[in-house]
Amino acid sequence: MAQQDFSKKKALLIEDMAEARIMQRKMLTDFGFTSIDIAMKAETAIELLRNRTFDVILSDYNLGNGKDGQQLLEEVRHSKLIPNTATYLMVTAETSIEMVMGAIEYQPDGYITKPFSQAVLQRRLSKLLETKEKLHDVNVALDSNNYEEAIAAAKRVIKKHPSLIGKCERVIGESLLEIKEYKKALSLFNSTLKSRKMPWALFGKAKSYFFMGEYERAEQNFRQLMFDNRFFVSAYDWLAKIQIIQGKPEEAQATLVEAIGKSPKNILRQIELGKISLSLNDPVTAEMAYRRAVFLAKYSCYNTAEVYLKHLESLARIAESGPLLPRQKDNFESTLKKVHESFFDDMENKAKSYSYEIDVYLAEKNTLASKKIFEVWLSEAASGITTPPTKKQSSAYSNAFGG
Repeated sequence: MAQQDFSKKKALLIEDMAEARIMQRKMLTDFGFTSIDIAMKAETAIELLRNRTFDVILSDYNLGNGKDGQQLLEEVRHSKLIPNTATYLMVTAETSIEMVMGAIEYQPDGYITKPFSQAVLQRRLSKLLETKEKLHDVNVALDSNNYEEAIAAAKRVIKKHPSLIGKCERVIGESLLEIKEYKKALSLFNSTLKSRKMPWALFGKAKSYFFMGEYERAEQNFRQLMFDNRFFVSAYDWLAKIQIIQGKPEEAQATLVEAIGKSPKNILRQIELGKISLSLNDPVTAEMAYRRAVFLAKYSCYNTAEVYLKHLESLARIAESGPLLPRQKDNFESTLKKVHESFFDDMENKAKSYSYEIDVYLAEKNTLASKKIFEVWLSEAASGITTPPTKKQSSAYSNAFGG
């Protein structure tokens, strides 16, 4: 491997601990970096990434209060603040499966475990940057969503750098899926699997069948991938999609529960489990999923009103069978408070929260409190600051109040 020239590379170091920050900055300086920006928390890093371009992002997983490294990576991927041409290396002192799976799902270019030596970090960065440089034209095309050019560029790289055939074939296959050339994608993934049993190729093969509407074959391949690589959690998500299409929501629910057991920090998976569980009239499982989603949402780019309102709805549905347990009531009041603080300026959100609160109080046979909330709701609806209750709600509540 040729000696990497870091002198013209721009680095962003994200680390909340002063001692580690000083040490890693010195390492980068010793490597030859002359442009090094520092962020001590995720929010600062996001602002820097919105306004500047970096070649290397070195981010710690634990970032103190606020977003952690996974949530940071989640947001910058979601907002497309990091181009494919950049190198993102996650740094962590943790080795738990939960942490590793959570970080890997958002696809950093690599991660390195503390403590590490200067030589180890230099080798990792050099190798990653060397690969990025060879794939530069491919990544530029991907950043522009020009998948035809990405395919052409990847084919050129294979000729020039045969050792990168795996990475290039993956790009070609995924690009073919993007442009809906499903049969060509399937052919490529099958060709790869004949010579190399790569998990990504089996995943691509299964997705090809899915997009072609061949759900039984897709299911077979997703299940094979899950058997071969039990921590390839995205396969569980796709299997659940098939089970929903096939009219098997109970099986989809079980699939997502298993996936969450392996990687619990994916908020979208928690939300999907909650949605399916409510459709199955299983508010207990829904409440568990949405409660986790509420916890994850606080520092997530998916921090939306729906997450909190669905948690309230699941608890209100539980209350249909009787008063909430003290722990459940505490959870209800905690989530309701967050809705009031962050989402109460929306008329629909306000109306939904009022209805769930009334339902919970009625389950406790607290007619006085529920009637008071209903009166506030009607008053605000008359003033045009919230959506009025439906005729069905008005009738049900009036009957419950005895009038």
